[in-house]
Order: sequence, then structure tokens, then C-alpha cells
Amino acid sequence: MGREEELAVFDAALYGGGCSVLYVHGPGGIGKSALLRRFAHEAALAGRPVSTVDGRTLEPSPAAFEAEAGLVLRDADAVLVVDGFERIQGLEGWLRERFLPRVPMGALVVIAGRYPPDMRWQADPGWAGALKVLPLR
Repeated sequence: MGREEELAVFDAALYGGGCSVLYVHGPGGIGKSALLRRFAHEAALAGRPVSTVDGRTLEPSPAAFEAEAGLVLRDADAVLVVDGFERIQGLEGWLRERFLPRVPMGALVVIAGRYPPDMRWQADPGWAGALKVLPLR
């Protein structure tokens, strides 16, 4: 599969030496879903509970998102993997401002979609060390 650089960034985050939110983006068919499956597998091997949200099948509402992703709010060891984020992109502001600040220290969230994160992520100094953006080519 390759993607050694992306796997190294994920491993650093998984073991506490990196960010708490990874934002993976790239065009359709580039391998985001395969990479997320690998991330989930690595997290499970590390003994971390993993939950997944598929934006292609999720109702784009905060309540539906929390119902699927709530484990990461309750468990500092949890890893949340969100695929197909472009389908629920309307939740991005809520996710950044309301959901992610409630995630306990130690938990890890991986978001993947076709589009890069909104510029407000990078404009907010609070996200400077917590967010790592991984564009896939």
C-alpha cells in the first residue's frame, strides 16, 4: 500500500507523540478509505477501541454524528475514524467548535474527505498543535 509517511504520522499520534486530529484529504479513488482501514487496524492492534463513521450513510446532523461517534467522547483511548467527510461537510463548523473540544486528551480523531479543511482550522491558534493535515497525492 505504501503511504509510509502517512502511517508514521498516524503512529506518532496513536502513541501520544503527535496531534489529536488528523485530517486526510484527496481526490476520489486515491486510497483514503484503504488508508483509514489501515489506521483502524493499527489502532486495534495497539489495543485502542475504534469507532467509525461513514459520511456516505450518515444523516448529516450533530445528533446522528454523536450517536455514531460517541465512544470517543467517553474513552481517552478511543480512536474515531470518519470517512466520506465530504458528504457531511456541513457539520465541519460544529465538529471543530462543539464536538472535538469535548474529546478527552489522548483520544485520536481521523477525518478523511475529498476537500481540505476549512481555513478556520488554521486561523484558530488553538488548533495549531492539535491538527495535522495530510493531503494525499
